[in-house]
Amino acid sequence: MAITATNTNNRLIHCIYYSNNPFGKKLHAFLEALNKDMLIIDVAQTMPSDTQWHDIAKELNVSLKAFIDIQKVDAFNEDSNYSEEGLVKILAQNPNALKGAILMEGDRIAHITQYTEILKFYNVDSAGLEKTLHTQKPITNSKTKGDNFI
Repeated sequence: MAITATNTNNRLIHCIYYSNNPFGKKLHAFLEALNKDMLIIDVAQTMPSDTQWHDIAKELNVSLKAFIDIQKVDAFNEDSNYSEEGLVKILAQNPNALKGAILMEGDRIAHITQYTEILKFYNVDSAGLEKTLHTQKPITNSKTKGDNFI
């Protein structure tokens, strides 16, 4: 795992996010509701090292540019061919430009930018959501093998 050399606790959630935006605030609340051990890194307070960013990008098989909301970076030239090292420095100087969040648990890692991706990452079943509360009671427990409910 990119953040710790050994992650023996598969229930430990690592999350890298920016807390001072609506997505970050809702993500933090969602993670707390999971009732699991967490290591939360808020880039507004602590920035992962260059090596950690490179490891995360390598694990996800993406460029560091995927993590940067270029609209939040002054003087970002989309036509420029920034090196990966240059992109790390841009992110370090503009923590508010972190797009979405990085979630890691056990051997799984994901760059999420939408709330629905959180549900996919945790394999949450939406059973019962198509039912309306005034006509049928929603199903709130597992009915088939592999269903996960939060």
